[in-house]
Amino acid sequence: MSIFPEHIFCSASTVSDGNMSFRFGNSVQTAESRRQFLLKNCIDFKQHIAMKCDHSQIITTVTKNTPERGAETQKQMLSSEVLVTQEKGLALVLLTADCLPVSFYDPITQTIALAHFSRQTIAQELPKKTIVYLKETHQVHPSDLLIYVGPHISTASYHFSSPLPSVAPAIAPHITETDNQAHINLVAALRTQLGPFTISEKNINISEIDTATSPDYFSYFQSKKENTPDGRFATVLMMR
Repeated sequence: MSIFPEHIFCSASTVSDGNMSFRFGNSVQTAESRRQFLLKNCIDFKQHIAMKCDHSQIITTVTKNTPERGAETQKQMLSSEVLVTQEKGLALVLLTADCLPVSFYDPITQTIALAHFSRQTIAQELPKKTIVYLKETHQVHPSDLLIYVGPHISTASYHFSSPLPSVAPAIAPHITETDNQAHINLVAALRTQLGPFTISEKNINISEIDTATSPDYFSYFQSKKENTPDGRFATVLMMR
């Protein structure tokens, strides 16, 4: 993305690239779709690590020696919500449909991180924990970070019948209610947790693509509402 320098590769697949998650459809076909998408971007399949997300709080630093590199099945993937590396040529991969795929880059320590920020992980303050982790384990100064939030569900699309039965304190301030609908603003909830770290607004770039309305991206919310195909698109982050 434009917020990152040229040697930082950050890109997302689309529906036309196929489903990227082993949780849907045929595993062999999924692996081939992932392989072709990576190849199209000059990335060796064996040099990617894809995280298996379960809305946990796991943050993992990975290297080219990480065993889960080049996983071809769901079982082989690395269970984590955030991947961090300082190694060039190692592609971090996240599979999402509506959640926030967030890419971090620190130009001083040459550290990248790719994070899965969902309603559940934001409620558990994973964004805040990610910044603290980067600071404590990789000596990253938060104010140096460049941050990109990829395609995700918009506040207008992310709504439920009001009132919601239970809301976490980290989410509650970012809910607006109109016409018996409760709209959740995940980006605002993320920004609140980034706030104390004094990260400049010019260092943060938010995609305007709404996965729930764009035909180019998979959307869990839309698949349940309109019975559209299930699947996940991939966000890839790598230092060349």
